[in-house]
Amino acid sequence: MIAIPGDSDHAVRRRGSGGFLYVQRRISTSAANLTTVLPAPYHPTAVFVEVGTGNGKQEHIMKVSTTSTLTWLQCKPCSPMAPQMQALFDPAASPTYHAFTSASPRCPQPPYHKEPRTGLCVFHLAEVESARGYLSTDHFRIIDHGGVDPFYAFGCAHSTWRFDSGGASGVLAMGRAPASLVSQAAARGLTSFSYCLSRETKTRHQGFLRFGDGAHDSAYYVSLVGVSVGERRLAGVRPEMFGHGGGGGCIVDIGTPVTALVESAYGVVEDAVWSGLERHGAGRVEQGGYGLCVRATEAVKERLPSLSLHFAGEDATLVISPEQLFVMVDDERAGPGQVACLALVPGRRTVIGALQQVGTRFVFDLKDNKLSFAPESCVHDTAPVA
Repeated sequence: MIAIPGDSDHAVRRRGSGGFLYVQRRISTSAANLTTVLPAPYHPTAVFVEVGTGNGKQEHIMKVSTTSTLTWLQCKPCSPMAPQMQALFDPAASPTYHAFTSASPRCPQPPYHKEPRTGLCVFHLAEVESARGYLSTDHFRIIDHGGVDPFYAFGCAHSTWRFDSGGASGVLAMGRAPASLVSQAAARGLTSFSYCLSRETKTRHQGFLRFGDGAHDSAYYVSLVGVSVGERRLAGVRPEMFGHGGGGGCIVDIGTPVTALVESAYGVVEDAVWSGLERHGAGRVEQGGYGLCVRATEAVKERLPSLSLHFAGEDATLVISPEQLFVMVDDERAGPGQVACLALVPGRRTVIGALQQVGTRFVFDLKDNKLSFAPESCVHDTAPVA
């Protein structure tokens, strides 16, 4: 399981020796186009997993999503289609591939419908990343896990729109929808899954995604009740801000690039971070798309704080290091040197995003509706990638 820099053509992203994510912002110098070209803010990472499909042993890099209701692959033929690193999935090359007919009990249920011309069951996902094709079934194998899994339903897409692929072949649905890979695995008795995103970029060992028993003995169960900046608990951030009613709750979403805090809490956190940095002589600078940025001198880098998310029960705390809390923006408009920007955003609800999940194993127990987490060096618990 790999966290890969985002897909924008206008930003170069890398991890420096200090562990920070670096973002280079470019300015167009073309006389015909004087518009400043900026990267999409708050999209420093996308998460991909390698999956084997069918008896033909085809392998595909898939983009992980917790919002898509159905796992789908771009299939041969596909038009229009998004660029991908590997060959299109070819149903004809997999003897175990099967397309659902319109007589299938699944077919009358949205987003599926019957196609009289072919007698097959068509799916049409009109989501952020849209796809249309045939509801199908075949073997799915998580490369990290090993072995061939049973048949899983998925969408064999012959047309895609607005698919920000990053070279991926399709979308791996990891949400709670009935047709997601997670829900299908749970129906087969695999009621828990775990993943860990590696902070290492110069190693053949990457993160992992596993189904089945992956929990540690020391499990933490989450219900967000407070936030600390450095060692200081913020009195202005109250548990009711994260209630399901007013604040929309708190969710862990690997498909969201960075953490969002409900607006009332975000304002308190940003003020606390800036107050601490200002006392140590940091200079605030403006960067489009970021709420708080400061000039990243060596002295300031040493003073960048961590952020702790406190959860009810078991006195559980998720500590977000400075390297995960800030991104370094190398922007020629702001003069020499880097700019450190707070990698948090205000939102309608609180979401713990992928960048802040790096270096932690998360275990989801669907049977008991529990989430546990613990710090882990993911590279020590995974096989090397080719």
